[in-house]
Amino acid sequence: MRIKSFILILLMAPMMLWFSCRKDKFEDFDNNQLGTNYFPIKTKMYHQYKVKIIHFDAFNQTSDTLHLIERIEQDTFFKDNLGRNAMRIEVFTKDSNAAQWESVRSYYYVGLKTHVEAVIENKRNVILTLPMHEESVWDYNTYNNQPQYLLMYSKKMDSYSNGIIQAGRSMEITRLGRDLPFESNYWKEIYSEGIGLVSREYTNIEFVNNIPSGIKENKELIEYGYK
Repeated sequence: MRIKSFILILLMAPMMLWFSCRKDKFEDFDNNQLGTNYFPIKTKMYHQYKVKIIHFDAFNQTSDTLHLIERIEQDTFFKDNLGRNAMRIEVFTKDSNAAQWESVRSYYYVGLKTHVEAVIENKRNVILTLPMHEESVWDYNTYNNQPQYLLMYSKKMDSYSNGIIQAGRSMEITRLGRDLPFESNYWKEIYSEGIGLVSREYTNIEFVNNIPSGIKENKELIEYGYK
């Protein structure tokens, strides 16, 4: 009986060691490796973007192009209605030649170990899923009643540059879905380490009798820092 017990202990020892090492590794895990450093949520941080928006009107068969500067300010932390630590966001816009900013809307971010949410008018959108792994797929509308909108990490990049902003390691996100002949629905974002969103291309257009109706947006980061 003692021999059997001794053999059982010998067999279990490597397994116990493996679990012990695994536990230590988990406890010492750097949360930045999850990808949260690609979306820093910090008080008083701001981002400014050069934005081009094209509105297509199928009824009047017209299009209208806007060129704006958008400023997104991370204001203060608070507890949301789910008791989560949330960051209040203020959005301002102006024409490129205007001196004054116009307040557009406010919403908030919630950064969790599993994902990052943007909550706009009580609608929860999953911006990023964590940890960040190339080819990971998630539903942008997981926590709301909108149709499924699948996004994926499509490409890792060692660096990013748009001619104004120089960034290091970055991750590209694209929409995962099929193309239909009567619509054009495209999504591409790039997040850079220590900065956040640096680029977005978004298209949501339906074709009515081959005439486009909807919106096309291009956004590029031109400045960021702390106010």
